[in-house]
Amino acid sequence: MAAPSRRPTVIAGALVAVCLGGLIQISARQTPVVRPVDERTLREYTGVYQWGREAFVYLQLWDEFSGFGTPQLVAFDESGDVRTLYPIDGDTFFAGPGAAMPGSIESRIAFQRDRACQIVSLAWQRDGAALRTATRVEIEQWEDVRFTNQEVQLTGTLIAPSTRGAHPAIVLVHGSGAENRAYMLPWARFLIRHGIAVLGYDKRGVGGSTGDWNAATYEELAGDALAAVEYLKTRRDIDSGQIGLLGISQAGWIMPLAAVRSRDVAFLISISGAGVTPAETTIDQARNEMTMTGMPAATVADITRLMGLQYDFARTGKAGTRTPRPARHWWHVWARHQKPRFPAHLTIPNGKRSSGRTFTTRRPHFASSRCRPSRSGAA
Repeated sequence: MAAPSRRPTVIAGALVAVCLGGLIQISARQTPVVRPVDERTLREYTGVYQWGREAFVYLQLWDEFSGFGTPQLVAFDESGDVRTLYPIDGDTFFAGPGAAMPGSIESRIAFQRDRACQIVSLAWQRDGAALRTATRVEIEQWEDVRFTNQEVQLTGTLIAPSTRGAHPAIVLVHGSGAENRAYMLPWARFLIRHGIAVLGYDKRGVGGSTGDWNAATYEELAGDALAAVEYLKTRRDIDSGQIGLLGISQAGWIMPLAAVRSRDVAFLISISGAGVTPAETTIDQARNEMTMTGMPAATVADITRLMGLQYDFARTGKAGTRTPRPARHWWHVWARHQKPRFPAHLTIPNGKRSSGRTFTTRRPHFASSRCRPSRSGAA
């Protein structure tokens, strides 16, 4: 598509530069006050903004930093920078020096509107840096969708490139917990402008989906992902031979289960997925966290041994005199599941078959793997 005109943005940026710069100097010495804004108002600022020819920042509502049900406006730059935008006044926001740090101001962000009061651009003024402006661009098509896995009704959003033709597609597969359709989007949204459609859905029991994720087995969650694949196969705007899965954490166990059951899964991308059993992962995590807090090694060993006994009981059903009875269903789900095994029809990046083996792929983090702020980022 044609590059958007920069003239209105440049003029608007010049008008707000002095104001933003002065406000930063004043507020840097003060504790910022976050103005309460409802979700509907914040949604008005979401979308794709373009810094330059190959530089984009994505603004979306995300509740990872604030808890489910209370989403914040978060900017995900293709450089890898992530910043929560905190409302101040009108169309002005501030961002702290980290992803979710409202205690001090690093940047001020002002949105500009056209005569119809529609947001058309933003101006980002970071303390000590030149003013940057980005134009809002419409390069995505959003559609709410529904599909089923037996009696479970699943709802989601399909985001496709605005170009014509049948596109490859990725189904976003959840990690643990109550995750909605937007949770995994930051890891894959940059793919849309490269011609790949992305389908995110509410986990069963979350948002508009029925069921109960807390009582679901990994096999059932894998079935939900496959139901999404089956739905995409029915669409003429999707290339049915190029549908894959992308997930984080717990999805590293769920996606291989789905791929084993269906040859329609053309590929999968596992971000920080484990290569051992859920029980081993949880025990190792607990051991490291307790050690980090300074807990005595003997106490850590006793607690992790007790956790191991709980998992053994959940897996085998055999209880000894020193084995506590687990109180929740998820103990059984986690304890019985084994480490992931990948089907033979999938090809890993080095071109070798992955049958019966685990593997790790490089994290598909926006445009780079940098975590530190950069001049090309959003802050």
